[in-house]
Amino acid sequence: MSNDGDLAPPNPTAENSVDTLFAYRTTFGRHLAGLREGRGYSEDDAAKLIGIAPETLRQYEKAERRPSMLRLLRLARIYDTPPLVILEDVARAVRPPPDPTRAYTVEALLFFTGVTPEQVAPDRFPSTGRSDPPEGTPSPGPADEPLGEAVKYLRNDDPLRVRGGLLLRKEYEDGATIRELGLRHKLSFGTIRTLLVEAGTRFRARGNPRPGGT
Repeated sequence: MSNDGDLAPPNPTAENSVDTLFAYRTTFGRHLAGLREGRGYSEDDAAKLIGIAPETLRQYEKAERRPSMLRLLRLARIYDTPPLVILEDVARAVRPPPDPTRAYTVEALLFFTGVTPEQVAPDRFPSTGRSDPPEGTPSPGPADEPLGEAVKYLRNDDPLRVRGGLLLRKEYEDGATIRELGLRHKLSFGTIRTLLVEAGTRFRARGNPRPGGT
């Protein structure tokens, strides 16, 4: 693992979210490079092990791109370092917590997604004065409205896309056709089928209303 000197960010400004996030991104890239070098991998070797092009890995290490969480998990595996440890090490270097012993997981994940803790602090979102909805009221989202463009361009590991795929699978298993799902959710036939595949749907034979039927 990189030492503290390797993790030192380039003059972060704690009060400025843009500066902080820039420092995080740069430090994150340098830390990935340090972990790789510490394990004795070349860029080509590490990239091959996780199934990406060497140029993509270089872009991660130079802070030109951010890896998806899935790719971070793969990197963490070959670098033999828990992914949350990687994220916390970088976050602590950029913005040390007031209490070094407290859990820092949430803040570390926020930095990784491109948001500072200050940007999501409760005082940034004043109350609207509305009361809480009655217990049992369904939450808004895929269950209440067409999925439409909301899930079409999300990564396949995005929680909303996964949730949407599972919703489609349930509706399909309840008897809806792919064409009916497309009209209902304002998505193309191909997108509906892709989401069903991602959700592990067992497709039914033509003319049979139940999946897997004969």
